[in-house]
Amino acid sequence: MTLTPGARLGRYTVRALVGRGGMGEVYHAHDPRLGRDVAIKVIASGLGADPEMRRRFDDEARLMASLDHPRICAVYDVGHDAGVDYLVMEFLEGETLASRLTRGPVPMPDLLSCAIEIASALAYAHMRHVIHRDVKPGNIFLTSGGVKVVDFGLAKLRQLGQPRHGDVGTLETQKVPARADQLIHGTPEYLSPERLQGHDDDHRADIFGFGLVLYEMATGRRAFEASSTTALVAGIMTAEPPPMVGHGTATPSFEWLVRRCLKKNPEARWQSMADVEGVLKWMAAPASTGDDIAPSRRAGWGRYAAAAVAGAAVLGLVWLTAWARSTAPPHPATPIAITVPPPEGGRFTLTSASATSAQLAVSPDGTMLASVASGADGVSRIWIRRTDSAIARPLDGTNDASYPFWSPDSRSLGFFAERQLRRIEINGGPPRPLAVAPNARGGAWSVDNVILFAPLSSSGILRVNADGSGLGEATKLEAGEATHRWPQFLPDGRHFVFFARNPDKGIRGIYLAHLDGGERTLLAPSNFDGIYAPPGRLLYVVDGTLVARTLDVSQRRLTGDPVPIVTEVGGSSNFYGAFSASVNGVLAYGRNASTGQLVWIDRAGTNAGIVADRGRYVDFQLSRDGRFLAIAQVEPHSEHSDIHVRDLARGGDSRLTSTLETDASPVWSPDGSRLVFRSNRARVHDLFITAPDRPNAEQVLLRSDKAKYPTDWHRDRRFVVYHSDNYPMGWDIWAVSADDGGAPHPLVSTRDDEVQGRISPDGRWLAYTSLSSSERPDVYATQLNGDTRRIPISVGGGSDPHWSADGRELFYLDANGMLMSVGVHTNGDLGPEKPRPLFRIPGVRVAGPFASSYDVDPSGQRFLVLVPLDDPQTLPLNMIVNWEAASSRQ
Repeated sequence: MTLTPGARLGRYTVRALVGRGGMGEVYHAHDPRLGRDVAIKVIASGLGADPEMRRRFDDEARLMASLDHPRICAVYDVGHDAGVDYLVMEFLEGETLASRLTRGPVPMPDLLSCAIEIASALAYAHMRHVIHRDVKPGNIFLTSGGVKVVDFGLAKLRQLGQPRHGDVGTLETQKVPARADQLIHGTPEYLSPERLQGHDDDHRADIFGFGLVLYEMATGRRAFEASSTTALVAGIMTAEPPPMVGHGTATPSFEWLVRRCLKKNPEARWQSMADVEGVLKWMAAPASTGDDIAPSRRAGWGRYAAAAVAGAAVLGLVWLTAWARSTAPPHPATPIAITVPPPEGGRFTLTSASATSAQLAVSPDGTMLASVASGADGVSRIWIRRTDSAIARPLDGTNDASYPFWSPDSRSLGFFAERQLRRIEINGGPPRPLAVAPNARGGAWSVDNVILFAPLSSSGILRVNADGSGLGEATKLEAGEATHRWPQFLPDGRHFVFFARNPDKGIRGIYLAHLDGGERTLLAPSNFDGIYAPPGRLLYVVDGTLVARTLDVSQRRLTGDPVPIVTEVGGSSNFYGAFSASVNGVLAYGRNASTGQLVWIDRAGTNAGIVADRGRYVDFQLSRDGRFLAIAQVEPHSEHSDIHVRDLARGGDSRLTSTLETDASPVWSPDGSRLVFRSNRARVHDLFITAPDRPNAEQVLLRSDKAKYPTDWHRDRRFVVYHSDNYPMGWDIWAVSADDGGAPHPLVSTRDDEVQGRISPDGRWLAYTSLSSSERPDVYATQLNGDTRRIPISVGGGSDPHWSADGRELFYLDANGMLMSVGVHTNGDLGPEKPRPLFRIPGVRVAGPFASSYDVDPSGQRFLVLVPLDDPQTLPLNMIVNWEAASSRQ
């Protein structure tokens, strides 16, 4: 049915037909009540006759109306009039991106600005569990005020309106004018491989479609083209798009971003549109007057594209290397920025802490970046990226390494692995152990071949010669101090700075000391360590911004005002700052992006509502009755977590703790009247007990010299279960009385690492994760009656076990993050059944302190899941040459 000008739909007056598609027509109309023009989508009569289609039309309309974002076409109303179903939306003036692309590739400044706005819209929708499913140029509208993404949510409606095709190559598209947003079937050119295979898709299908759009914007042609639809589908499934650089406006760094969007396997793509948005913003950030992308003045597109960085362009890398090796910087000094992605098919390895960050170190001569990451094989090790190469290479002999640091001549690396301080030559040779370091917190290497290192999280700093001789103390903890860590040498090889914390005095910050001893001086309060960077600068973090101040060593003080360098610098709750500097002006750093949501997900993997929106959550637990949720979340003022309790029945949030330390791992008592949690208010994480109705009234339950991480509370025997690293035995599972503390006793203690202990509802069984020498975690169960036999629960690896409330199921996560269900018997032996997959939980890490990423509702029918919104494991690291020139422009 076609409406003529002047016709009425509800209160709306039709003015003109502006588009026609497979679901119906699009009209320009007027709303006399509000005095504004609108666009009306009228559903096709054949589809509207289907009751299920009408129900879905209403559902999708409400879904679209819930999206309130400046880059998403707003939905105003939905109605039914005279047998016609219609959707009322924002009226857009301009043209579709599809129309714009008929005139050729988009200049890079305009492209970046447009891409950022599209990514922002998709990231917003994904955060609210809305998938577009039809990302393509025809659904992106260009207006004088910026980009508008249209047709959110209607892809599912279109799929319902037509039978499922066994041969996707037979799908056809009806061409409509580019005058307004369109209702057309998804075309094969913009479908992801998983959709073409008929598999269930998720938000990563949108990321694939976004990559196709970026490819076409930069090159002026589609990524996949063929003479027939069958050949086209085959190409999307198996082939790689032609090169981008040299065929339009793409730069090497932009092509790298796009190709990661277009990975065939969804697991290999960017895992978050927010990550992609962050990288695009970095590419578009002002960096220098000599950028290879000129500023844009186009209205609505110029917000982000004032200037773009050199990125990973080969010429920029060659120039960077020539500069770094010269004795003097070029004149005038120009800041140049590059991005360093994780290894192909891999991810950066984060610090073992409650709030995590990447681990990196730039070489003193500025020509290499060392970072800790896993490759396609999943093995974490140190990788070396030379600045004259776009490829990083793994350093053999550094498996499971952490916190690398360079020798002054840039020929060797120090690092920590298998509870040892080690060194290795980067040009070959096996690693050499230098000293025992059971729980290391950083090292530094002087020009005199002296190495400083913190062997424990609760110790002073030791010194050792680079050949392993001369082990001795460099600093001692004073009264009230909890830790000295993250040492950094000054150029004279005698002075050094380090991070120290004194919870008794409420002091944490960066100190200056000397190898010969004597007075230590507090230079600056800080939540993270600081580094020395010639000429005469101390770099440290203030409120998430990396700043520089002049260090007067003779006067033992900082002078001048802090000069900002970069913002949103990453850091870890173990006080590690993710930044490093060379002696000749090269700065490297990672960004903080470890945000997530707490979301209900049912057994079919369907999102059933957001419990806690975007935040930095460490861990959490539901009360036994499911009414209350205890959460440890990072507070922005301290960069450390506090405990909150949310009433899921009535709403409301109460904060139970408020300290400058890490309070985390809340565990409910069986009756919900108390909570046990961990806090490092003294030297290490001790156990505290509090009551939800008495904030800041916590009391110590157990204090010892080993860090403790609670996981459960026995219903009848009234003890708290926790795991602790008991070197040299490793991680073991212990119990302590919840009533009077007292002497703890082990529940599982072997040469393997045992963590994440959880008790069955009947109190007879303990399920736990074991990490054996094979390095593959597995889930086992053992009885609490003294029988030490262990019963395998997982198959092919697993971690993070949870019991159902009735004790008839055990859940765990497999190596790929798939939540598995195992039926068990409540009486006699467990007799575990074959594991059954439920759904995948993204972002799973099996690393200390071994926090859980989900919990089970008492009904057993839904799960509270921590869903990452940003993933620091996939975000590129950043390097700036001539960082002082960049800071002088602030």
